[in-house]
Amino acid sequence: HPGDAVRINIIEVMEMTSGKGGANLNVSDDYSIDRSGVILMPLVGKIKVVGHTQESLSKLLAQKFSPYFQEPFITATPLVRISLMGAFNRPGSYRIAPDASLWELIEMAGGPSVNCDLNSLKVERGGQVVISDLLSSFEQGHSLTEIGVRSGDQLIAKNKSNFGIKEILDWAKFGVTLIVLYLQIERNSR
Repeated sequence: HPGDAVRINIIEVMEMTSGKGGANLNVSDDYSIDRSGVILMPLVGKIKVVGHTQESLSKLLAQKFSPYFQEPFITATPLVRISLMGAFNRPGSYRIAPDASLWELIEMAGGPSVNCDLNSLKVERGGQVVISDLLSSFEQGHSLTEIGVRSGDQLIAKNKSNFGIKEILDWAKFGVTLIVLYLQIERNSR
């Protein structure tokens, strides 16, 4: 989809097997897909990627790069956009392969924050919760595709509630202080 990306890895097989090869070019990188379904690559220019499978795109790129590499082995991995929001160490938008695990995605964001409630993990799409209760998927290492996560989704985690016995005692102490203050004001106004 436009806005997603493709991770292109090019290995020159001839250079690896014989120690010889053409110029040592490194064009392996992540390439953004524009609105017309095209990526822009060095040496070969614009390549239409929408409508290709990973295999057909790899073959097309091998043809395009054959003048520059002897026996290139090329992999093309789609990358989807996912936003991580809430209790993560580095919330933000990330591109990741759809067959990566939820664990790998959260790791890209620096992992869950210390105060993250992993039971609150959910996926929103277009403002609607589409997947909830992701803790078991997280623990079992399910892929994003297996879970049903799609490009453009938002993974959201809440902070743990800090309302415990200490907070209850603090509020009770505050309430008692207000009552004592009120009674002193009443007594002094008589």
